[in-house]
Amino acid sequence: MVKKSQFTNQEISDLLRSVAAAYTLQNGNRFKIIAYEKAADSVEHLSRELYDLWQERKMNLIPGIGSSLQSSLDEYFQKGRSEHFEKVIGVIPAPVFPLMKVPSIGPKTAFKLVKALNLEKTNSIFEEIEKAAEKGLIAKIPTFGAKSQQEILDAIKRYKTSKNQETRMPLPYAHRMALEIISYLEQLPNVLQIDALGSLRRMSATIGDIDIAVAVKDGDIGDIVKHFLEYPKKITIDNAGEEKASIILPPNIRVDLRVQDISNYGSMLQYFTGNKAHNIKLREYAIKKGYSLSEHGIKDMKTEKTKKYKDEESFYNFLGFQYVPPELRDGSDELEIAARHKIPQLVELQDIKGDMHTHSSYDLKPSHDFGANTYEQMVNQAEKLEYEYIGFADHNPKMSVLTKEEIITIMKKRKEYIESFFKNSTSKVRPFISLETDITPSGELALPEEAIEFVDYLVVSVHSSFQMNREDMTKRVLKALSYPKVKLLGHPTGRLLGKRNGYELYWDKIFQYASSKSIALEINSWPDRLDLPDILVKEARAIGVKFMINSDAHAVTDMLNLRYGISVARRGWATKNDIINTMPYNEFNEWLLLLI
Repeated sequence: MVKKSQFTNQEISDLLRSVAAAYTLQNGNRFKIIAYEKAADSVEHLSRELYDLWQERKMNLIPGIGSSLQSSLDEYFQKGRSEHFEKVIGVIPAPVFPLMKVPSIGPKTAFKLVKALNLEKTNSIFEEIEKAAEKGLIAKIPTFGAKSQQEILDAIKRYKTSKNQETRMPLPYAHRMALEIISYLEQLPNVLQIDALGSLRRMSATIGDIDIAVAVKDGDIGDIVKHFLEYPKKITIDNAGEEKASIILPPNIRVDLRVQDISNYGSMLQYFTGNKAHNIKLREYAIKKGYSLSEHGIKDMKTEKTKKYKDEESFYNFLGFQYVPPELRDGSDELEIAARHKIPQLVELQDIKGDMHTHSSYDLKPSHDFGANTYEQMVNQAEKLEYEYIGFADHNPKMSVLTKEEIITIMKKRKEYIESFFKNSTSKVRPFISLETDITPSGELALPEEAIEFVDYLVVSVHSSFQMNREDMTKRVLKALSYPKVKLLGHPTGRLLGKRNGYELYWDKIFQYASSKSIALEINSWPDRLDLPDILVKEARAIGVKFMINSDAHAVTDMLNLRYGISVARRGWATKNDIINTMPYNEFNEWLLLLI
């Protein structure tokens, strides 16, 4: 068996795109090409590693991975190679594949460059292209010219600059960047509506490029594109037209703008929001009814007339579907469910009644970092957010430097301090005393059992020894969940987006135990976590597991991050009833007392 470390989602996605490119260059079957591109997109945007899903025999759950591709991937995961992949890719010169990863250089352009310049070395392909450009050799290739030569050089330069940087951003960072641009564009009077598009509108955990749509009335584009191109934080302009343009932001983030008349804005939103798999499925449904779809609307193939749509609801309804929320447009079974009008009402930010995982500046000699704000400041923020309650879950006292008796004393004094404060407080927000407690490698809690008396509930989390095998890690977590007053498993996979893959558990065992013991799994809204991943939320929800969406705030401003946890829950098809902290105070308190 080949080691897991050799099979990242990005590597598998690149491999599948290489197969699609090879088929393209061989004028292969169009549907095969689309199938491999669709599978590559699905794998790249997975919130879990495909290798782990393969081990669990759940690859069939991934949109775009059919039985034939499953067979090739099965061989690849077992042997580290696939005869089918090698056969398809092997007829194409190797330097083509790294070259086509450069934005704006597709497979055909890469192939033409490699053949015309007789390039053979994969590891120095970019340097060789640059040398050829210096000699003017690219401009002499038929259909290229001096302008194309410079564009290729610029594209390679940008690619090389960003090659060693993260190519995808965690959702919150991309979202904040998009909000800044949206605020900048809203300065113009002719702007009626602005939305993000693509993976950002679907609220995927990680984002590549940022796409933004602007609606105007009666084609009044005015100075929108010009204003966009003057955005002060840009480092360069990639391209510009009358109704669309692209700029590059530091370090190398592409932002695309599209402008559309409000009368057909819904058509454009629909076309550029769903992933490829969703849009292909929707197109197939439409063709069966005699229609073709585009960003311009729905075209009747008999009459050649195209109907425009101001909003997406009417677009989907015309085709016989219930409106599909952007977060669900991933090409799985959402259209089949929408055809039966069975898509549930997904949880919304305003449903949340309390944040149950926050960290304060109270000094209990914690094992990890302090929060930046006092309990009073946290409560004031909770009031602004119109919460009914808040949970203080500071990190447990550090056992390595404190005695058992010292920890018990610290916990007792903390409880007395919080109770004393709220006794004299006029706040309507009700407090719960908690603690985020480390799960040690043995599964024991980093807290004397006698100290548990001084909390209302415990959040338990793994903060160390991430490399344990799945079986031992599962035993470790299950043992921790068995302690009194444990009501929440914090950031359940331990992942840090772009920095650390999550550890793996036998999730079926975790889900079953949590459901039977009235323990919630956290959907952690911290920007680098977004954990539990949406694919596991959907799986857990199917067997009745409940969740809490928390901020893991270490400052009052962090409490605003809850919107990102909401997005994860929505992508996992979670409703208000699936989320414990949507309950009013009295109901939440009753749940908290179950099995304690």
